[in-house]
Amino acid sequence: MTGQNSIAQIIGRLEREWKDKCEELDSHEKALVEAYLGFLRHVARTSLGRRWRVGFRPNRWTHWGEGGFGNLSILLHAGELEPRAALPSEIRFLTDFSDIQKVGDEITLESLDRITYQPDAWS
Repeated sequence: MTGQNSIAQIIGRLEREWKDKCEELDSHEKALVEAYLGFLRHVARTSLGRRWRVGFRPNRWTHWGEGGFGNLSILLHAGELEPRAALPSEIRFLTDFSDIQKVGDEITLESLDRITYQPDAWS
């Protein structure tokens, strides 16, 4: 029984250490998410200032590191060419919003706070 007791103690200690590590990881993840979302909101605000339409569809199915935060779609004015920008793949410049479901909800200056993401909780 001594072996089982020491195993239980080790497992218990590791579980407590994991719980502490989860809290640390969660705080880092929240900081990364907020920095990235702040940038997406900045891109949206800048685009809206040019009178481009903006759509946002949040990513609700995967962890941010596995699949992004969602898609920010920016509709350029008629006749403008889609730029080749060195920006994250979640930011797309379009010349057609015909499939509104793919671009998500339309964003305005008043609704920039709808560019959000709920990070997965570490278990």
